[in-house]
Amino acid sequence: MPRPRYVFGEAWSIARTSPRQTAAAITLIALALYVPGLLALVSHNLSRLAVEETDPASVVLTLDPQTDPRAIAARLQADTRIRLVRIVSSDAALARFRRAYPDLGAALSDLKEAPFPPSIEVVLKPGAARTASREIAAAARVWPGIESAESEEEFSRRFRDAIHLVRDAGLFLGAVLTLAAVLSVASAVRLALDLHREEVGIMRLMGATESAIRAPFWLYATSEGLVGGGLALGLLYATYRFAANWLSRDPHPVLAVLWVGFLALPTQLLLPAAGAAAGLLGSLLSLGRRQTRRATRLA
Repeated sequence: MPRPRYVFGEAWSIARTSPRQTAAAITLIALALYVPGLLALVSHNLSRLAVEETDPASVVLTLDPQTDPRAIAARLQADTRIRLVRIVSSDAALARFRRAYPDLGAALSDLKEAPFPPSIEVVLKPGAARTASREIAAAARVWPGIESAESEEEFSRRFRDAIHLVRDAGLFLGAVLTLAAVLSVASAVRLALDLHREEVGIMRLMGATESAIRAPFWLYATSEGLVGGGLALGLLYATYRFAANWLSRDPHPVLAVLWVGFLALPTQLLLPAAGAAAGLLGSLLSLGRRQTRRATRLA
């Protein structure tokens, strides 16, 4: 096995001989991991809105502030398909939002008007038909004092589908960009191998093993990916801090939800790990037996 000191020294020498290719590969890896990381951060914060309650509502009625919610609730309870009717005041809705987003709840208290209108949540019986929620919502829309009536089941499904779509888009873009990054690393390693063909030829004549010849290139490519992944993580965190600071000075009720918290530590560590894996894969693709023996013949 080659000595670690030799491997690290040769890898550093390879990086110094092709600085432009090294910088290009690191930049492409960082971009390839930053884009899916950004979409993962957005979907992570959006998914906090999709937390289901013990008794999830099937229909949500938004009321005018002057409407008596008890009268609407009594009218709903006459429907035999309904198991529970919950009246949610503006203060209760604000308290619920503060529990889900403690960092944003305090900012909403400075608003002069109530940020959430009063509403009524309807929970159906387990044996109710699938179309019951849509029928109740359609009937309630024409009642006086009702601003809107929505089937929550359909909305929740669309909301979860939207979150999955954001995640899938991130994975797809990440896969395409990572493939480009792998090819870029492979090109950089192949160029470095060509620049060091004389050294490779001498090592082979001296009886060096394949692992001793390839190990510095493996470490060089893996380090490129690791640095690129770390750079992507740094850019992602800088984007998060910029957005959070900007929204703290100029709060926005919708955009603020997307930047409540950063990624969990295991997800953060995935970016450098994925970059290192991409770099190693690129080196394996470019350091086949044919390439190293071709470099020997050219030497």
